[in-house]
Amino acid sequence: MLVTPAIDRHNRRHALLVSAAVAVAGGLWAWFYPPLVVSLALAPVGFWLIRHRCVRRMAVVRRPFPPQWAEVLERRVRFYRALDDAQRERFRQMVAVFLDEVRVTGVRTEADDVIRALVAASAIIPVFGFEHWDYRRLGEVLVYPGAFDQGYRTERTDDANILGLTGLGHLRGVVILSKPSLLSGFADGPNTQNVGVHEFAHLVEQTEAENGLPPEVPPETVRQWVGYVARELLHQSGRRTGVNDYAYTNEHEFFAVLTEYFFGAPEELRAKDPVLYGLLRRLFHQDPAAIASHLPLVRHRARRNAACPCGSGKKFKDCCLNAPVDPPDTSTA
Repeated sequence: MLVTPAIDRHNRRHALLVSAAVAVAGGLWAWFYPPLVVSLALAPVGFWLIRHRCVRRMAVVRRPFPPQWAEVLERRVRFYRALDDAQRERFRQMVAVFLDEVRVTGVRTEADDVIRALVAASAIIPVFGFEHWDYRRLGEVLVYPGAFDQGYRTERTDDANILGLTGLGHLRGVVILSKPSLLSGFADGPNTQNVGVHEFAHLVEQTEAENGLPPEVPPETVRQWVGYVARELLHQSGRRTGVNDYAYTNEHEFFAVLTEYFFGAPEELRAKDPVLYGLLRRLFHQDPAAIASHLPLVRHRARRNAACPCGSGKKFKDCCLNAPVDPPDTSTA
């Protein structure tokens, strides 16, 4: 998604070689049939076609990052807050490129800067550990005012229970998200449910042909993951570690649900199932529990009898409620 100096050099060489080959071929054709001299114009056209995306992306990251997007990331995206300065800069650049290339459209609702930034964050979080990544064929994200049914209707239907959808068939290249669900996925504190991350995890799986995993994932890790999924779908032992039941629908939902868990509540997953956490860490090339370890726990939203956000398995009132309190969080969700 981001253009490194090495990628830029490779792209430029490729464009020059292709345009030179077109010019030579056009010259030879014109030698034998002079009217074909117009084919020489294809050389600069080919150069531009190869270079334009690379040049555009470099221009995008040089622009000042919109402060309203930066505020949304800082206030609402826990993953972003946990990054160091250099990582935050890279995250912002990826957000800028994503929103430059993918439309975010509200359907009977407004897709404002908050929504656009959260959609982009949902897309970047699962692939942040990969050096070379593109959401190929993704053109638009539709944001609905609420849950919808199989006919994409949100009103006057008892079957409106879909919170997100990755388009297939005539909707290929489109992601649909419920606006309230997108916002709730970025509520303060650990959160095992994030519809945005869930749907973009499906895109990660769909985009790559090698067992549904990106090529940067080592083959040994791919084999371990495939074996783990097969065993889990058969025995469903993960239910004991708090994995959402929906994960056991099929291997695709298992991947998406575990992605939500891994990035939304990494400390909890690592404490409950360190083997699974280690496998996901190798798969995504990220260690979200480690980078989030310095963030203060958000305690003011927890109920006394709810499970403690620290992942201990105890009730909040019997665990962190009486621990020293961090300075109050003045951000808004």
